[in-house]
Amino acid sequence: MPRLALIVAAGGYGRRLGAGGPKQYVPLLGVPMLERTVKVLAGCDEVTTLVVVVNEGDVAYCRDEVIGDRYPAVVDVVAGGAERALSVRNGLRALAARGWCDLVGTHDGARPLVSCAEIRGLRERIEADTGIDGAILALPSTDTLKVVDATGLITATPARAGLWRALTPQIFRWKPFVAAYGQSDDVLAGATDDAALVEAMGGRVGVVEGRPENLKVTTPVDVRVAESILRERDRGAERPPAPEQAVGPRRRP
Repeated sequence: MPRLALIVAAGGYGRRLGAGGPKQYVPLLGVPMLERTVKVLAGCDEVTTLVVVVNEGDVAYCRDEVIGDRYPAVVDVVAGGAERALSVRNGLRALAARGWCDLVGTHDGARPLVSCAEIRGLRERIEADTGIDGAILALPSTDTLKVVDATGLITATPARAGLWRALTPQIFRWKPFVAAYGQSDDVLAGATDDAALVEAMGGRVGVVEGRPENLKVTTPVDVRVAESILRERDRGAERPPAPEQAVGPRRRP
């Protein structure tokens, strides 16, 4: 199986969440959000290596308290940069110092409800299509989108058909990903999406439909939704399997 390294981007401050600190450490049912994310990724057979990128002042705390020695797949915890893509580049450098992987990608530390099946779907899409440089999870837009100018006026309403919302993970072949992150700091600072950086270098990126549950926890409402989903999963895990139904004799036609 090709080796896959994921960079977990968790260097934000989460001001919209209003938690009084970085949102990646907000507990979801008593467990820090970032740890829940890492636990899922580290438990996937499809993932070989993880590097976690956090705010500079949180490196020791994250390494010692959040990660500890519980997740051997995590090979490093490094400091991020001023913008997301600059943080990802720091994580990529930490990976490159250890050699290279066949596939490399990113996942948001604030998406703790990702599934191994979604990662498997991305890998399968890339391995099945040699003409693409990577693949991302995304959802078809169910809302009508508006283009709005700085004064708050609508300037365009693009047709909804063909519009998708990008999620993570986003996974790529090693060389095009490294090339994309070799662009200037100015280019990286303006990027909010890894696929856009690869596309800007002429790369071709496929889409795999993800699940709505793989939400990015950004607001207090998202916290409540995420905890509700986790409770539902816990109840499902605790529920004993249904007994097999007895099959009676078949009636003659």
